[in-house]
Amino acid sequence: MKNLCYLLCFLPVFLLAQERESEKDTAQKTIQIGEQVPSDALGTTLDGKSIGTVKQLPEELVILDFMDTSCSSCIATLLRLNKLEEENKGRLKIISISGEKKSRAAAFRAHNEVFKANKLDYVVEDKLWSTYFPHQTVSHMVWVYKGKVIAITYSEFVDQAMVNKVFENGAIELPVKDDYLVFDYGIPLIKSQKGKYSFLTGYIEGAYPKFSQEVDSVQREVREYIVNAGIIPAFLSCYGRVSEIPYMKDSRIMIERSDKERFLFKEERSRYQEIWRRNYGISYEANFDLELDEKKRVLAMIRDLELKLGVRTAIELKTVKCWVIKDEGKNIGKPDDNGQTIDDFAFMLDLNADRPPIINESKNLNKYAFKGFSDFTEMQRSLKEFGFLLVEEEKEIPCFVIE
Repeated sequence: MKNLCYLLCFLPVFLLAQERESEKDTAQKTIQIGEQVPSDALGTTLDGKSIGTVKQLPEELVILDFMDTSCSSCIATLLRLNKLEEENKGRLKIISISGEKKSRAAAFRAHNEVFKANKLDYVVEDKLWSTYFPHQTVSHMVWVYKGKVIAITYSEFVDQAMVNKVFENGAIELPVKDDYLVFDYGIPLIKSQKGKYSFLTGYIEGAYPKFSQEVDSVQREVREYIVNAGIIPAFLSCYGRVSEIPYMKDSRIMIERSDKERFLFKEERSRYQEIWRRNYGISYEANFDLELDEKKRVLAMIRDLELKLGVRTAIELKTVKCWVIKDEGKNIGKPDDNGQTIDDFAFMLDLNADRPPIINESKNLNKYAFKGFSDFTEMQRSLKEFGFLLVEEEKEIPCFVIE
């Protein structure tokens, strides 16, 4: 009886220890570059196909593409990834992994031609692999060569040139996509600096881009700072604080210099945007008297940046080819209180970087159920149904000039 009582007293402790040990065994570990991938199965695809472990796959290079159907850029990238896998058949396997429900992905595929044509395996309802490779934004690309993680990157790096480097060297060095960076923006970039000063440096590893300020009410100072920004966004962030400016897409930016690559990313010139950001990104800070008017403070920052970077900048009127919306002179379309005004619709259209600047000259204040348009001709026809004209004209509009 004594032994039985002892056993009954000890049993809860034993079971608790076993439970904790079990929890420890099943707790997920974040897998780092240089480590072997886990031996778990990858999951089940949208088509019901079960995929085993990475090491069971015959291909020596496996790229896990963490994505979902709500990411339009991820869907657009599928065309390129399909072609890449096909051209490296037998050596490269690309597997998309998503935590979304199978029913949602299936519904999306039924109405999306790009996703319908996708031949890559698309794992759904993942709850495991996203814990091994945590991320906050997609696409999130994990490169696995012969069972070992060799890179975690943005999708732009998944191309034939980089795949060739892996096959040639068995390794690759690329900027790491890390969605959980920790950087203390409250500490001055020059920690020993005091009083009134300004400082310019390049890209800082381990920090996200940020534009902000820190106010020291005791010392009556304000520290303005810009971290890891392109030169043009740095200036535009300042100009936007001085006066209202339109969305400065590429067609509104005039670079009157020979070293254009330094200021504006173009894929044909620089190829990879993440590497371009590291090469040409800037970080800047300046300390001012708190009593100084904000407009004067920001204008001083603009002039100081110009001096340090050796440039001149301005917001000036320039003649640019635009798409202009005008009133046709008659209202044809039926107003809809749940719709948009033509002014709001034109603003949203203008946010598309691939279109010329959209200028609205209509005086119509009604709301309409406008739809998205793919090209100029379709937009012209559809707007006409609501009583609007769309024409292409040369217009003088505000642009950002750097020389």
